[in-house]
Amino acid sequence: MIIKTFNKEYKKKGGMLMLNEMRALMRPQQEIANHFGVTSGRIVQWFEEFYGSGYDPRYDRRTAIVESMVDFSELHNKEEFNEAFKNSEYYERALMLTKYEK
Repeated sequence: MIIKTFNKEYKKKGGMLMLNEMRALMRPQQEIANHFGVTSGRIVQWFEEFYGSGYDPRYDRRTAIVESMVDFSELHNKEEFNEAFKNSEYYERALMLTKYEK
């Protein structure tokens, strides 16, 4: 698919600009698929076609880690959360999603 065709077909969803932004923000594959109303497999195809590489699963891994950290926060106090995750590269992102920050 050429970019002109992609932009025409997905104009209401933000087109290539939105796909680039979601990729740059490391959004999970399923989130991108849901946004554009396509399957995860189609996202893999787009990434290979437009960027020369398949979808990078590290994004999904990051999401799973952050979700796990938030689950931990539901059962433990903030002090324990800090002790367990303060040095994690995902600490700030997870902290924003916890009950401690709401």
